Amino acid sequence: MRLVATGLSDVGMVREGNEDNYLHDERLGIFAVADGMGGHEAGEVASAVAIEALRAGVAGGSLITEAVIQANTAVLEKADANPAMRGMGTTLTAAIEVEGGLRIGHVGDSRAYVLRAGILARVTDDHSLVEELVRSGQITLEQAAVHPQRSVITRALGIERDIEVDDISLELTDGDRVLICSDGLSGMVRETEISAIMRRETDTDSAARALIASANAGGGEDNITVVVIDVIGEDGDPEPSPLPEIGVGIVAVRAREAREAASKAETPLGAPSALASESSTKPRRRMRVSRGVIWAAVPVVAIIAICIGLLGWYARGQYYVGYQGQRVVVFQGVPNGLAGWGPTVEWTSYLSRSDLTPAQRSTVSENISFPNEQRARESVSRFEADFEKRTTLSTTTTSTTTSSTTTTSTTTP
Repeated sequence: MRLVATGLSDVGMVREGNEDNYLHDERLGIFAVADGMGGHEAGEVASAVAIEALRAGVAGGSLITEAVIQANTAVLEKADANPAMRGMGTTLTAAIEVEGGLRIGHVGDSRAYVLRAGILARVTDDHSLVEELVRSGQITLEQAAVHPQRSVITRALGIERDIEVDDISLELTDGDRVLICSDGLSGMVRETEISAIMRRETDTDSAARALIASANAGGGEDNITVVVIDVIGEDGDPEPSPLPEIGVGIVAVRAREAREAASKAETPLGAPSALASESSTKPRRRMRVSRGVIWAAVPVVAIIAICIGLLGWYARGQYYVGYQGQRVVVFQGVPNGLAGWGPTVEWTSYLSRSDLTPAQRSTVSENISFPNEQRARESVSRFEADFEKRTTLSTTTTSTTTSSTTTTSTTTP
């Protein structure tokens, strides 16, 4: 088995900078996508540090989960060395070539897919709030696609020392095509379209370019990064297994779901659908609706639309400072959400809850509203300035005390 890959990244249509990074090293047999987060270009730094640490770990003989953990440590150490980068983080979905396939390490909401025999199956689970809501049955996949908190992730590198890494085994065979991508693709392009592009394009380069073009055509609201891998069979490779038997655990489940969805959707060319057959054997009935009823309904619909718009404007038109885990962050929205519009993280400070004074912690806990993001950031900036002042004062006091003690001991007979 031989793997041929193409990696591409695009800033998208909205963002000014690109915080994504990727890796495809066919010599080492390693492929990865990292989607960084954090202000002041820290997201770009986090994803780059993670990718380089991952490469070094694999080159040094580390297993995939070990290499991802090493990448997490590298991001944390980089942030500790630079206070302006504290709180930065990154997703990481990485795969290394092993006998018979790939071993995948996954943290965050970047994704891995496999296309076999024309059927696309998602390999990874998103570590995100909406994915947890979908798994618990609280929302549907359709609702998840437009949920206001779909960008909130629950697991990432650079946040905590102890990181849980999903370890996934993926069997591969001749003709398979694997995709690793950031949510700049999966958040803008439906899986049906991703599948169509992956089936249509003949090589990895054209597939990668077409996927990015599709995301930009859909709005390009985020950075877009893809790594497309083709599996080239060789003599002595095992016989291909059906899609539902790909991999183990979540991979097998995803593959089975994809096969079942594809079989339900398949209709032989030229064969009429059940709906068409029914309509051809029964006389059509026309529903007549008076114009008076239509015009009477128009004001009601307009009022409902205006009310929904005002509710959304109120829910998304303000900002507040709060906590995400232990980090101090700026949220857009209202605390706890309103009628389906939940708050989203707009900016993350390097400060943690323990860095604040008791009075400051109390202020943050009150979730005071601000009319715009700048005002909310200025509030946090004052906390940061106070923290740096207290840290500097503590260092100076310690140095002065040490110097005084040294001088006293020198002059004592």
